[in-house]
Amino acid sequence: MKRDKLDLAAFVIVCVCLLGVAAAAWVMDPARQPTRVAFLHPATGGTQNVWMADIDDPAAQQQLTFSEHGVFDFDFSADGRWLAFAERSGAGAVTLQLLDLANGRLTNLVDCVALKANCTTPVFSPDGKWLVYQRAESIGGRYGLPRLWLVNMKSAAYDSAALIADKQVVGHSPIWSADSMTVAFYSADVTQPGILIYDFIPRGDDDVQLRFIPSSHGTMGTLAPNGLQLIFPELSRRGDQFFTHLRIADLGAKTFAAFTDPQGPTDDVAAQWSPDGETVAFARRYTDERWTPGHQLYLKRVSASDDELKPIIHEPRLTTSYFRWNGAGDQLVMQRFPLLRDEASGTGPALPEIWVYDLASDESRKITEDAFLPQWVGA
Repeated sequence: MKRDKLDLAAFVIVCVCLLGVAAAAWVMDPARQPTRVAFLHPATGGTQNVWMADIDDPAAQQQLTFSEHGVFDFDFSADGRWLAFAERSGAGAVTLQLLDLANGRLTNLVDCVALKANCTTPVFSPDGKWLVYQRAESIGGRYGLPRLWLVNMKSAAYDSAALIADKQVVGHSPIWSADSMTVAFYSADVTQPGILIYDFIPRGDDDVQLRFIPSSHGTMGTLAPNGLQLIFPELSRRGDQFFTHLRIADLGAKTFAAFTDPQGPTDDVAAQWSPDGETVAFARRYTDERWTPGHQLYLKRVSASDDELKPIIHEPRLTTSYFRWNGAGDQLVMQRFPLLRDEASGTGPALPEIWVYDLASDESRKITEDAFLPQWVGA
């Protein structure tokens, strides 16, 4: 082949490659994507897999994973391209898979079957460079307490290493700060229950990377976008009963305060910090004459008093147990469960439902039912 023909062939190949890259970028451009949520389905019976729905056309649902033994949990990267999911195996272990939504390529992210471990709860860092997950390794035929591990998403081999080298530091339910510089998680050490906050680079003036916040509730809280504050649930006793209220910790000032009244007629079980850093959504059930069977959703400014609340989801027969903000902070996706039937419910078992609430219109809509663990597909 003559040189000019070789040059022409090379030029054509380069153009085709550039067009392919441009087409992929065009398809994956968040501005061109519909607003989508994903969830595990079905919740009752069958094998759970990850499904996705456009919130403006929820009937047109798409199945993303096709696991024979089912998916335990999952997470999406902020750009919506990558889906990491914990897949059950026939060998008893739970392994981590990575799906590239741009081309459908499936990668065994961490071979936890070979490691004889249960690997669950993958969570991408907001900048997409890291993924944190829980790993409980087999010890004498049973699984030990989970530790947190990191996957380097920018390395070709997806290198994995323990978040904290000390094997005595165990924990679960990791969350990231918005700048991807902090991971907070609940300590699985029953002798010293609480929340651990790990800074990759110390934020304070004391050069401390790992901080501990005592909490007996057993669940993780919500980290401020700047990583400097934490709102978390705590138990309070009123009479012969225990209820839950919310506390706020200022990690820089090393101070604690009540975010909601521990002795008020309320039960506040979960919270999520808005991306604006100024607003918190939380689930509350009143215990006085305002009592409802289920927990309802409220908004509260961080600096506001407990009386300055905005009820955004109030349907007494439904309880809201799991909810997440989108990246813009103007919508919430949530899991709701009917505790009481209405005339339109018909017969059959009660099923968990996925709903989306829009702050601008102050309207909510049901996306699907018989589904749980909703997530936004991309931020």
